[in-house]
Amino acid sequence: MDTHGRKRTVAAPRLTAALGLLLAVGVLAQGLTAGAFLQGDGQWHPWHEALGDALVLPPLISLVVALALFRRQPDTPSVLATRIVLLALVVIAIGAGHAGKSMLVVHIPTAIAVVGIAVRQATGFARIAEPQSGQPARSGYPDPEERSPSETKRRG
Repeated sequence: MDTHGRKRTVAAPRLTAALGLLLAVGVLAQGLTAGAFLQGDGQWHPWHEALGDALVLPPLISLVVALALFRRQPDTPSVLATRIVLLALVVIAIGAGHAGKSMLVVHIPTAIAVVGIAVRQATGFARIAEPQSGQPARSGYPDPEERSPSETKRRG
């Protein structure tokens, strides 16, 4: 539920989760290739650059799908905002990476933020089932009002 008591909806939750996971794994691979070329193995630099440029695709596809499904299965504003912020952060990380060593102070923290948001997207939306006809998709977060009988007993 959001702060107004409404259920969160996510357009294409499984695709969103998969793209988040792909992005997170890609950024972690970026760290490995960066470590390799920073230790003096220059053959990894082109791989790092090419993979970094390709990593704009998962958040871009996620946003395009959300906008394409907006009338039929709209995202809640916070989910849509997350998609936009994630795409913006990836573009910033790529731009800072191409700027060179002088922008590492922006490149690395931005990449870490991207991993955090992407993992959150992958794990938070992975448990969401595709909506049944006319039912909105729910976020992957537990609803405090929908507890299992064992949780109700434990919490009183």
